[in-house]
Amino acid sequence: MKVLHRLICTGALALLLSPVQAQEFAPQGEGQGRIDKLNFGNHTAQIGGYDYSVSMNAEVEINNSYGAFTMLEEGMLVEFEYLQFDDGTRRITDMRQVDAIEEH
Repeated sequence: MKVLHRLICTGALALLLSPVQAQEFAPQGEGQGRIDKLNFGNHTAQIGGYDYSVSMNAEVEINNSYGAFTMLEEGMLVEFEYLQFDDGTRRITDMRQVDAIEEH
């Protein structure tokens, strides 16, 4: 019985100490564009035809003041920073309203 208990504890400890499989992501990117659609319930935004999830703790700036995701409006011009994960999803971490965007 002591051997079984030791094996169980050792196995549990090995699981705790093993590296956690985190969602892999590419370095942070930057984007800009017009907000096409907002879904406050799903915390998502479509900007320039691309779909993004918006982090629950994303820093949002509107008219040079602190804002919230729910204060954004479709049609606003924004600049933002995001993480792009290996599965193709993009998550916005910072977003700020701007008066104009640079055309590339």
